[in-house]
Amino acid sequence: MSEEGTEVQRIDWRRCFQFLEILRSFRMAVHPANLILCFLGLAASFWLAVVIDQLPAPVGHTETQVYGASFFEHTFRIATTTLWGDWALPYVGDSTWDDFLAFMMTPVTAVRELIMLAIAYWDRTPWFALINTVVMLGIWAMIGGAVTRMAAVRVAREESVSMKQALGFACRKWPSTVTSPLIPFGVLVFLAVLMGLFTGVPLMIPYLGEWAVGLLLFLPLLMGVVLALIFVGGAFSVGLQWPTIAAEGSDSFDAISRSISYISSRPWKYLFSTVFSILYGCATFILVKFVAFLTLRITHESIATFSWGEGETTDKIARLWEVPTLATPWPQPGFEQCWSESTAMYVFVFWVWVVLAVMMAFLVSFFFCSQTVIYFLMRRSVDATDIEEVYMEESDEEELPVEGLGEAPAETPPAEGDAAETAEPEAESDEGGGEEEGESEEA
Repeated sequence: MSEEGTEVQRIDWRRCFQFLEILRSFRMAVHPANLILCFLGLAASFWLAVVIDQLPAPVGHTETQVYGASFFEHTFRIATTTLWGDWALPYVGDSTWDDFLAFMMTPVTAVRELIMLAIAYWDRTPWFALINTVVMLGIWAMIGGAVTRMAAVRVAREESVSMKQALGFACRKWPSTVTSPLIPFGVLVFLAVLMGLFTGVPLMIPYLGEWAVGLLLFLPLLMGVVLALIFVGGAFSVGLQWPTIAAEGSDSFDAISRSISYISSRPWKYLFSTVFSILYGCATFILVKFVAFLTLRITHESIATFSWGEGETTDKIARLWEVPTLATPWPQPGFEQCWSESTAMYVFVFWVWVVLAVMMAFLVSFFFCSQTVIYFLMRRSVDATDIEEVYMEESDEEELPVEGLGEAPAETPPAEGDAAETAEPEAESDEGGGEEEGESEEA
């Protein structure tokens, strides 16, 4: 008897290496619905902050207190100079691998500068920072809830949820998405205030206070360890809280408990998945930036090529819109031209900034989508729950396509045995009827 060997037809790499599921984040991030929502969120957050900065002090007019520049100038510098970076390829010119890595990690550098800028605003203009934090949390709780909802259904069921359905889900879950990031830090502040009261008040007692607090200092230190763990757990679990609500349809307390328990149960898995998503996002962002540059350059050259005329006519597009380059693709408006050109220049700059905002919207969309995928991976690793399981509302289930809906059921012909069985009772009934007729005639 010959032994037949088994041939491997196909290897499911995603099943062998689960972190490869994160590669699906790019396709979900570039979905038009996700880009539109993130674009609207960025535009609302930016312009509302600019309006708040125009309020009287101590709320607004922060340019004299924070690095000598306005909020508009700070964010524009980070969005253009820092986020775009210096284009560098290794062994091309004087560029090295360090230059290429610095160019690749520009999103991480931009996030770091944003965090440092936020800390500076909290330190020097706390009212401006507080109002902006409340406003942005309200906006992004809605946008993030909708984007993670669309991503969760796509990851689990490979089905699309319309923007209207996602926004409806985000509206219903808005209280949970708003409070889930605030609860851990609210508990942190409350416990810190209690610890300050129990240690600060006895310290005010002359001569004995410092000895009492010094001898019992181990108690505040233990409470400090608890507060540190709460801060670390709350900070690291923020990215998984909104995907939890989107996938499970739960509330803020379930989102906090699930996200913290998943991270504490598989910390290295979460850390590896997060680092892989960051590297993958930075690599794909290079492609997005290059597509944005090609869009601007091709549009500019097309307009310049078909601008017939001589002298000032052919140079008008150059005055209205500077030639985009890899070094500086974002123009700065000027006032050297006549009144019509100097005003029309702002219209050109506006549309160029729209391209910049869409490029930034991709980063935000990628963050939400990648965190949603990571949540499903962590849930499967900790709870052994299949990725295909996701919370679906009744309205979503009703709109799903049902196979064979509206078709009349086909009548199956009876089998031969069934036909014979049905024929026998009929024959018996005929014989019985004949006997009854004969008896009636004899009577």
